[in-house]
Amino acid sequence: MAYYSSFLAIAFILFPLAFATNSPPLPPFKRFYQFGDSISDTGNLLRLPGVTMYYPAYRLPYGETFFHKATGRFSDGRLIVDFIAAALKLPFLDAYLDANASFAHGVNFAVAGATALDVGFFAERNISTSNFKPPISKQLEWFETHLKSSFAERCSNCFENSLFIFGEFGANDYFPFFRHGWSVEEARTLVPHVVAAIIHGIKRIVQLGAKRILVPGFFPFGCSPSQLTSSNSSDPSDYDGLGCLKSFNAFSSYHNRFLRRALSSLNRQLSGEGVVIVYGDFEAAFLEILRKSSLYGFDREWLHKACCGASGEKYHFNYSKPCGTNGTDVCPRPAHAIHWDGAHLTDASYNRMSQIIIRQSITKL
Repeated sequence: MAYYSSFLAIAFILFPLAFATNSPPLPPFKRFYQFGDSISDTGNLLRLPGVTMYYPAYRLPYGETFFHKATGRFSDGRLIVDFIAAALKLPFLDAYLDANASFAHGVNFAVAGATALDVGFFAERNISTSNFKPPISKQLEWFETHLKSSFAERCSNCFENSLFIFGEFGANDYFPFFRHGWSVEEARTLVPHVVAAIIHGIKRIVQLGAKRILVPGFFPFGCSPSQLTSSNSSDPSDYDGLGCLKSFNAFSSYHNRFLRRALSSLNRQLSGEGVVIVYGDFEAAFLEILRKSSLYGFDREWLHKACCGASGEKYHFNYSKPCGTNGTDVCPRPAHAIHWDGAHLTDASYNRMSQIIIRQSITKL
């Protein structure tokens, strides 16, 4: 407990003042459940047998900034889920697959690489599934198994004061198609399938008792060092004023708009059941810190570069040299960089984004 108390104390010291006197109060959540992918994974992929990790989150420099060791988080420190837990004065969520975990205050089911859709969807379209990770359906199985454990006997009406975060999901569904040569326009045909899988998953956790649910969209694809590298263009008109790829950001926005409409419809369906579903605008939160990078303390030199990545590359990123492998290094000031390894963000970025999400979304639950 002393170890955790010191951790929590540090978390509050480093967490900029997000609870100003004019901010709405946070709901009194006592438990917290997370589903999702690498944006939220606190160690599940690390514990899956026989899995090869492209980004080696099992060793330093992953975790170096806050935990001073690798924890399976795909960042140099904490994730948005960690900052939300600290704001709610709850412990950091343990990974479901952690044999030594305590689930007294919730569980994290998120797995890096997780998809919304099941493996059959990809196989039917001749998309390789050799590195397939547990999708929504598997994470729901884990949740149901958890509910059948001794937890259920000790906790009646637990979900009345519980926060559920469902996602983000979707990025790992689209990228395999992009890698197989699908255009952004062709990938738009996948969006209804992906969003339908997300909505189906939300309905399932509602059936199992969830009442307060945050559903994040995802970050703008065209701003990540990995996408800027793989789709590098010599035509200036392909980039927006922030230096991001227009077409991929337009695709991200399309998915997010589709998801928001589906959530609005679902909220209307469930309005008489005491269920509240709120969209988490990760896209807007990310663009906020990118547009006001100097105000948030980020170095302009590192706005589109991976802090941990391949030396000498334009975006400090090379697919053949992921963060933490030979030929890579870490930027001088990770606390002043937005991107960590080319696909994931830094502790500092997640910190700033979490403040926005807490203020704009969590307080509505």
